[in-house]
Amino acid sequence: MTSVGAKMKKTAACAALVALLMASGASTASAQERRVEFRFQGGLEIGVPIFLEVDSSIVKPGGSVMGWAGFDIGWFVLDFGLGFQWNAIQTNNIPEVIGPAGLEPLTRLHFSPGVRLQVPTIDAVLPYITGAFDANIWSFPAFGRGCGWYYCRDDARGKFAPGFTGKLGLGIHLKNQMYLDVGVQFSLSGKGFFFDRTQYWMEPFIGFIYRSDKDRLSGTGL
Repeated sequence: MTSVGAKMKKTAACAALVALLMASGASTASAQERRVEFRFQGGLEIGVPIFLEVDSSIVKPGGSVMGWAGFDIGWFVLDFGLGFQWNAIQTNNIPEVIGPAGLEPLTRLHFSPGVRLQVPTIDAVLPYITGAFDANIWSFPAFGRGCGWYYCRDDARGKFAPGFTGKLGLGIHLKNQMYLDVGVQFSLSGKGFFFDRTQYWMEPFIGFIYRSDKDRLSGTGL
């Protein structure tokens, strides 16, 4: 009986050990399935900013370039952008300007942390919308005071003004991890230390997106 009891105890211990190992493996597999997969995503875009609610004979369409990069976690991307924008101001058409100099550059340098919501389940395209806070530095040549808005300034140094940009875009899959990026964005800049009122503009753009096919922590991504 003692020998039989010992064998039964050993069998029970072995069964418990096997069950523990199976439970541990299932728990590890479940945790692996739940693990958030991080990819790198980045891009470059070129746009044409067109100011709204302004005198179009003074404020002309311009150009912009922005590079960005972020953490892709499937349906969401946390990104950070850095860009430069330029619009021509026709000073000959500004009332009360003494000694206008023709076309002069209104420039914006901005840093823009944002969130991107995308649809990563379609092979051919990558639709997305974004929202970003813009930390803007605006500058314009000094023309003195007294003729409205930012057109006449006695200080050409850059001034801070906060803003926001919303974007609707479509990545068109080209090859491997590369996408052609097309879309339109709408931006605003508050008065800050530069403008006399909030400014609005729209901007059609084109560019490229690189979306890594690897999980940056380990293994292959989605």
